[in-house]
Amino acid sequence: MIADVDVASIIEGIEAGVVSGAVMVLIMLVLILPLFFIQDAAGRLGSVANVGFGEAIRHKYGKKISIILSLPMALSDFLEYLAEFAGIAIGLTLLGFSVWLGLIIFYLIHLTVVFTKKYRHAEIILLPLSFLFVVTLFVELFLFRPNFSLLSRSLLAFKINLSFFYLIAASIGAVIMPWMLFFHSGADARKKIGIKNMMYESLETLIGSIVSEVLMAVVVIYGWVISFRDSNASLAGILSYMQSMNYLLKLLMGIGFIASGLLALVVISMASAWGVVEAAELNSKHYAIIYVLESFPALLIALFVRDYLQLILGLMIIYSVLLIPLLIILGKIASDCSFMKGFALKGKRLKVYWIMAGAISIGGIVGFTSFILSSL
Repeated sequence: MIADVDVASIIEGIEAGVVSGAVMVLIMLVLILPLFFIQDAAGRLGSVANVGFGEAIRHKYGKKISIILSLPMALSDFLEYLAEFAGIAIGLTLLGFSVWLGLIIFYLIHLTVVFTKKYRHAEIILLPLSFLFVVTLFVELFLFRPNFSLLSRSLLAFKINLSFFYLIAASIGAVIMPWMLFFHSGADARKKIGIKNMMYESLETLIGSIVSEVLMAVVVIYGWVISFRDSNASLAGILSYMQSMNYLLKLLMGIGFIASGLLALVVISMASAWGVVEAAELNSKHYAIIYVLESFPALLIALFVRDYLQLILGLMIIYSVLLIPLLIILGKIASDCSFMKGFALKGKRLKVYWIMAGAISIGGIVGFTSFILSSL
């Protein structure tokens, strides 16, 4: 669950804090509920049915439908890779390193991890660096000495406009990323958690949801502090503000962005590409080919993009819409008693799931529409 707080999500949180202010702290905390119920459904699927989400789609709907559904899944993977490459590019910019050269180097490093399947080795190196980034964020907040009294008064001070709605959609996309559904269900299936341990798995999911959203709330506060310290701060000015930090903080943040992005690439490649392979019933040998087909075009686009902050914001908003059909399919599979061996979602828990999925869907559609209107 903590892997969901990746570099793209962190950047979106900063953007939300700068543009819409402290109210986005409440939005992040409110998202704990849908994050838990949706991820818990994915975990239940893997624990009970012992299959990942992609394989479950194939078993439930047949090969033809699953192949059709694998296409938007592959599109989602491509966009997710693009978002992480954009985040890494921002880290490279903070370090003053060539974005072109850096992205190519880190792509080759990740390609090596994928083909050698040294995922665990990569995680051992990248996890501490990613946590170092979180520590750096807390240190910066401490140095900023934010006025928490003003923060509490600002929680409900917001303007209802197009940016408010599309930032809610972006926050949804940053918090409930499509790849996490495949990762969570697949991980639980591989660990063979089983029916007996579902309660403990749900508790772990709840704790992970709370911790990840508290971290995201802190990220939003960081963005709010930036806007408070600079009344003219805007989406375009975030990177300039970061570049004006002292050398050590800028160094740590740049390294953290890169490590967090690489860690997310590792986790996404473990989850999403496998989801496409499972859904399309391809041979496991095709996994690496699927990864290259999804990730290389994303790298090419990242090499030629200049406004990475706007790109990440747009991608997070798109995620919130791409999530909708996945939530519908997940709900239908997780509530199928025969497929779930008598441990399907039902009763109040199922109603809550559909309420959460409906709220997320409405937020995504309204936010996406607002983003389009604001671009006209």
